[in-house]
Amino acid sequence: MFTLRDTVSSLAPARAEDLGKTLYERFREEPDTLIIPVLDADDRPVGLVERNAFFLRMAAEYGRALYANRPIEVLMDREPLVVEAEVELAAFTNDSLSYRASDLLRGFIVTDGGRYLGVGTVIGLLQAASETNRRNLDALAAAKADEERARTFMTAVVESIPSMVFVKRASDQSYVLLNRAGEKILGYSREEMMGRTDEAFFDPVQAAIYHARDAEVVRSGEVKVIEEDLIPRKDGTTAILRTKKIAILDAEGRPEYLLGVSEDIAERKRAEAQIARLAHYDPLTELPNRLLFHKDLSDALARAARREDLVAVHCVDLDRFKVVNDTLGHPVGDALLKAAAERLRACVRDGDTVARLGGDEFAVVQMGLTDLSGATRLAARIVEALEAPFDLLGHQVVIGGSVGVAVSPDDGLDCDELLKKADMALYRAKADGKGTFHFFERAMDEQLQARRALELDLRKALSEGQFELFYQPLFDLEADRVTGCEALLRWFHPERGMVSPGEFIPLAEEIGLIGALGDWVLRAACDEAARWPQHVRLAVNLSPAQFRDRRLAATVVQALAASGLAAERLELEITESVLLQDSASNMAILHDLKALGVRISMDDFGTGYSSLSYLRSFPFDKIKIDQTFVRDILDDADALAIIKAVLDLGASLGITTTAEGVESEEQLHELRRQGCGEIQGYFISRPKPAMEIAALLGVETATPRGLSDVVAFSAVKPVELVSEAQRATG
Repeated sequence: MFTLRDTVSSLAPARAEDLGKTLYERFREEPDTLIIPVLDADDRPVGLVERNAFFLRMAAEYGRALYANRPIEVLMDREPLVVEAEVELAAFTNDSLSYRASDLLRGFIVTDGGRYLGVGTVIGLLQAASETNRRNLDALAAAKADEERARTFMTAVVESIPSMVFVKRASDQSYVLLNRAGEKILGYSREEMMGRTDEAFFDPVQAAIYHARDAEVVRSGEVKVIEEDLIPRKDGTTAILRTKKIAILDAEGRPEYLLGVSEDIAERKRAEAQIARLAHYDPLTELPNRLLFHKDLSDALARAARREDLVAVHCVDLDRFKVVNDTLGHPVGDALLKAAAERLRACVRDGDTVARLGGDEFAVVQMGLTDLSGATRLAARIVEALEAPFDLLGHQVVIGGSVGVAVSPDDGLDCDELLKKADMALYRAKADGKGTFHFFERAMDEQLQARRALELDLRKALSEGQFELFYQPLFDLEADRVTGCEALLRWFHPERGMVSPGEFIPLAEEIGLIGALGDWVLRAACDEAARWPQHVRLAVNLSPAQFRDRRLAATVVQALAASGLAAERLELEITESVLLQDSASNMAILHDLKALGVRISMDDFGTGYSSLSYLRSFPFDKIKIDQTFVRDILDDADALAIIKAVLDLGASLGITTTAEGVESEEQLHELRRQGCGEIQGYFISRPKPAMEIAALLGVETATPRGLSDVVAFSAVKPVELVSEAQRATG
């Protein structure tokens, strides 16, 4: 009696933790593999992956882009058909057809004592069933009922298979069996095909090919696989099949029949084509992506080298895309990207490549140039095309674009170098005011080298203790005294001297150092402020980049705990950009910080476009009026009106208002007259080192920390602080 052990095919299993990309590559390298079992650490089956379902799902879910680095366990069927090896074949097949027919047909896992042994397939079952019939031919002849059951069993198996199953006589290759799936795939009924050969259905050339293939299978006795079998249907269309054929032997071991199983792979071929397209094209704009752009640029450079032509690379950036995306929403942002892509396509000639590299970055490969004039004209066309207004989902949007151009061979001979230099030129174009184009110049490379040197120095600066905190007082006009100090970071480079924060802070954000730098500032400033008088608060600026760290609130707690500074004495200053970037998540972090008891201040108020909405959505403790308004308060009625409006708004909402950049007594008097509560600026004091601020606040700097919290503090008048500033500036 046959058991499932007789049908087992050895097949290397996968592990649940293997990545999707390994499974993808294995299916491509093993075209005969239709299923792959998935095992746990104890070699027990936990799932099964079926080839067609895998490829279809990969395409539908954007395949490799989504699943390449995810474990196979998210892709597998967690309830495969698993059976012990000693189960009898007939009992297993009858039971499976009654309740898990689809699992039986795609393949099943065979175990020995619960551990993986191999897999079973439909072909294996058919071969085993055929052998069973051969061995029991005499018994079946004597037992009509058993013969009928065997015939019913075989018919049920064959008819239930979703792939085409056909059988031909080995002697003349005439059809003797075709299942329902075969009728559906070919369009011919089994009555039309029985007893006839391929010459009756296909043209002579194709029929001869099929005849030669079948003869080879019969002669060799081995399984023959045709990966892409293009079979004409009755209606004139073509089926794309993957066919396996094997000879079935008679009692004497001679070939009697030829068994074939054909799987319709048209859907899989479409899925593979879709995956290939997704790998090379941006799904939103349908432009080539960065990968295909590199290939096209490499090809263009190779052709240009043979012809001694020039190749220009244009890096294009949409100037105000982020504002549109943040204010009007992602649907409008996506529509803008698609419309910009169409305008870029219209600017280039046939043969040139327009690609989307990511975000709002585009690039163009311009070929066949003999001088720079063609590149100049194209860059100008791109700038002009992007200047025109866009009509998007009921909104008229004006953005503009900037272009950086690098030309081979003068600026480089490989893709990466040209892209890098075109990007440098783009950076210069944006620095020149946007809405323009710029060609790469050697000086830009020198600037890049200087920036890299600064980056290396910046990475060493924190560990080598080159940073220092200065503090600038905040003066309460009603209390007539200093009630806070803002911590300001300074970098004293051993060779460069003082490096401007405007130069190194953006660089620290860009290279990912702002988190460590911000943590140091917070800890050092809290340590210093803990020695100040109790009524003097500490203000610390938070970079938008620090909000990417979801542990920010925990970092603040640690700094307060280590220093002993009361939470209500710490004031964290943010800008509107914090709420523009991932606003829901950042708003949640702000609420966590607020719950600690610290104060939250919005810096540079009035310079953005959505401040009022944020004042409604979050209970800020303070708003700081940007110094650009304070600077013009005496000469510009509009600036005065804006300041008055902000002061009235703060008063109505119960929010403290601080005016920044106060540099004269006249400005101070006007702000006092308008009802401003707090000021900050050079008129009060320039930023000072911690020791000078401690002296200004009346703190005995020699007092060891931990022995005394604070000492007597004398109220400091504005005129005294002005004198300090005058002495500091000489």
